[in-house]
Amino acid sequence: MNVATQTTPEAFRFLIVDDSRAIQAIIRRVVESCGYPAVEIRVAINGEVALDMISDFNPHLIITDWHMPRMSGLELLQTLRQLGQANVKVGLVTTETSPTMLEEARRNGAVFVINKPFKDTELISHVLHIVPADGSTPADDKVEEEEAPPGLVITEECKKLIQSLMNGIPFRLLEQEPLVAHALTSQNLIGLYGGRSKPVTAIAVLDMNAVCILGGGGSKQPPAAVRQAMQQGQATEGMVKHASQFMQNAGALLRLEAEVDPVPLSRTSIVPQGFQKLNELLIKNGGRADFRISVPGYGDGRFSFLAV
Repeated sequence: MNVATQTTPEAFRFLIVDDSRAIQAIIRRVVESCGYPAVEIRVAINGEVALDMISDFNPHLIITDWHMPRMSGLELLQTLRQLGQANVKVGLVTTETSPTMLEEARRNGAVFVINKPFKDTELISHVLHIVPADGSTPADDKVEEEEAPPGLVITEECKKLIQSLMNGIPFRLLEQEPLVAHALTSQNLIGLYGGRSKPVTAIAVLDMNAVCILGGGGSKQPPAAVRQAMQQGQATEGMVKHASQFMQNAGALLRLEAEVDPVPLSRTSIVPQGFQKLNELLIKNGGRADFRISVPGYGDGRFSFLAV
């Protein structure tokens, strides 16, 4: 066996794919700061080189740029699927901002997409979510079990609710990795649900993109108006009203052990990204359901339901 290609079985293995040596070094430093007991990192300058390395190296996670010569990050994702290796986890760190292109990456299996420039904490959060550092020998099946929290809302029921509010506008609803504080928009809409067991038994949180998408669809706003509101990070009064209506109707979907009847929405508020109580609930809660909604011509939004 060629010693140069031999891997350490106990190590957490990462493949960094970027044509910039400076970005390679930055991502390497971030991965090394994640607290893994042992880590092995290799680098490639484009997707074509990465493909030649994957079978021997068997990385737990590939962190790749999008725009590279010879083979882009998206082409790397697509090729892995064509080769029957869709189980290889790939995250993108990119300057690409087109909602259509970002949706294409997620549709092809990207486990996360982070825009450059990025904060170290943002990448650390995604890396540790995909490859937890709580075991010396990570096992793919074990990680998948740990990543599947109990569902607070059934996805198909949520889809039907959104269909009833969107006035025929096509959309895709996907289950998403747990929403974290730094992934929120600068302003977000939260709703508090009051039950028989306690004054606040659950909350819903919609980032401003989701407010614009759901509220814009419910109020029959044209795509250009919704995109403008998303870019400005400011929903109109009508968008907030219809997004709140979605929250109210979603109370009937919440599966809460202590509540027999549907829980009513008691109030809604616009809160900033750094709202402390919300940040705490995103980390510690009694169950959750996290979604991403994507509408052609609009873009993507995130929303979550959290049991208190």
